[in-house]
Amino acid sequence: MSSARLKTRPEAKTAPKVHRSILQGDTIQFVEVLNRVDPERKPTRAELKRSIQHLSRGNKLANDGQFNEAASEFLRAHCLDPSNGDTLLVLGNNLRYAGNVQAAIHAMERALEIAGEDPELVYGVGQLAQDLGMLDAAERMYALVIQRCPDDPRGPTALAAVKRAKGNYGEAIDTLKFAIEQKPSDESLWQALAVTVAEDRGADAARPFFDEALRLNPDYDIAWSNLGHAYSSMGRFEESLPFLKKAVDLRPDDADTHFSYASSLLGVGDLEEGWQEYEWRLDRRRGDSVVFVHDLPRWQGEDISDKCILVSDEQGIGDAIIFGSAYRDVIERAGHVIIECDRRLVSWFQRSFPEATVHRHVTFRSNAKIHRHYGWLKEDGIPKPDLFIPSGSIFGIVRDGIDSFARNGNYLIPDPERAAYWKAKFDAIGEGPKVGICWTGGYVTPIRAKGYMSLTDFAPFFDLQAKGAHFVNCMYKDASEDCARLAEDKGIIIHDFEGIDRREQLDEAAAWTAGLDFVVSISSSPVAIAGAMGIPAVTLLHKPDRFHFGSGIEPWFPNTDIFVAREPGEWPKKPCTEARIRTGERLGLD
Repeated sequence: MSSARLKTRPEAKTAPKVHRSILQGDTIQFVEVLNRVDPERKPTRAELKRSIQHLSRGNKLANDGQFNEAASEFLRAHCLDPSNGDTLLVLGNNLRYAGNVQAAIHAMERALEIAGEDPELVYGVGQLAQDLGMLDAAERMYALVIQRCPDDPRGPTALAAVKRAKGNYGEAIDTLKFAIEQKPSDESLWQALAVTVAEDRGADAARPFFDEALRLNPDYDIAWSNLGHAYSSMGRFEESLPFLKKAVDLRPDDADTHFSYASSLLGVGDLEEGWQEYEWRLDRRRGDSVVFVHDLPRWQGEDISDKCILVSDEQGIGDAIIFGSAYRDVIERAGHVIIECDRRLVSWFQRSFPEATVHRHVTFRSNAKIHRHYGWLKEDGIPKPDLFIPSGSIFGIVRDGIDSFARNGNYLIPDPERAAYWKAKFDAIGEGPKVGICWTGGYVTPIRAKGYMSLTDFAPFFDLQAKGAHFVNCMYKDASEDCARLAEDKGIIIHDFEGIDRREQLDEAAAWTAGLDFVVSISSSPVAIAGAMGIPAVTLLHKPDRFHFGSGIEPWFPNTDIFVAREPGEWPKKPCTEARIRTGERLGLD
């Protein structure tokens, strides 16, 4: 977070003009305007009056949630009164809220030049660093805020959030407990403590702290939202709904609250309202929403028999495979379909949907957001689309009940030659079923890690080796050390072969999986790959999943069984033990 600037700036006797392109988050033009402002220029009385008018308009727009428009007004105010650091602070905050993080950084850096290490500015820089994943830098900023303003609850709340994101729950809890001792009547501190405890120990352990926050402020909307999310994130969807409904009523324009509400509605099988609320995932105010850089109209379910439709990719590999289960429905309805997907899925999807045009997505990360760009639509041979739909939105049109999910059967097709190649490799291991296993994911965060296992947690399955089964590695990442240790300690062999990168070569990974007889996996891409091709499988889950819709079955993949831990203490032993019984039955080994 360097605040270094060019030592010389162009002479600016008058305030530079601000054009409307700042509303589109044009960072380059924003910086050009900012650099044309002379910080030493003294405003006239008329300019000060106009600056106040722009500030007033900006505040009104910000209160209405129109952060881009508000930022434009604050930038105009800064151009007129360049020595006011507070204007740059509110400008930077509004740019951050609008998702234009790069421009916000420039505004905050300029504010630091003018106002020095003002705690408000330091706090704003910390938020920007946190948005960009620079957690160590954010931690330093928030510690400085606490040092300068020990009575401001935002400092310890933000510092605890960073520690929580790093998985340091004990330190985060200690930070908040100390702050609460100083300000026991501050509901925001109790709410922050509740969120931290919920993520670390579950909703029940956190409930007393949520209750205290709500006793202090019964209409504390974010506390209602996070209380509901605490239950929803554990798969306790029914319990979460009253709290999330209350939160939605209190903050009807908050995208994250609506998304949590959608998860719980889907989790209890309310597909009609759940799919409607699920659309909030696309709201640009959400940190992980995807920006589709095109101006195509959205398909709403109308007749498209004479239209070309673009299905825009929006999430990770596992979700892309799952969402692909509805592509056949769109192909049957449309004149033509263009499927956008990760480059690693192109050949697999093109083989599976030969009537469609399949193209890799072109993705850039800007202002801490994923942007899908569509210059490739102008390439030769690409039909011109009339409409588009995000891949996850198809289900609100074509899936109105649990029974409708498996209608397309085994919808992804492996390369037959490569599948035969890997099957021959596996057959050479010896007689008996070949069982693929996956116990952890390639992307590890404190929250994701809760659903991962160690290889030794698979112990209930190990007796299958003595009954004739052979284990085969289906992991993305290198597991050679774990496998070697297991072989040495327990005599359990997990086979693997060179010549394949299962993370990068997904079509080859599909052929690899097609050569297996069975797959046992946590909820991760390998079990989605198996399920999409109809390979028998079991999925091990540390909590109920919203996309099972409260059904107790795997609706997407009819040849896959699910085994779920209903209580935190049951994971991973109980699902593994139950899944072992089912695996033995399906393989005919018991």
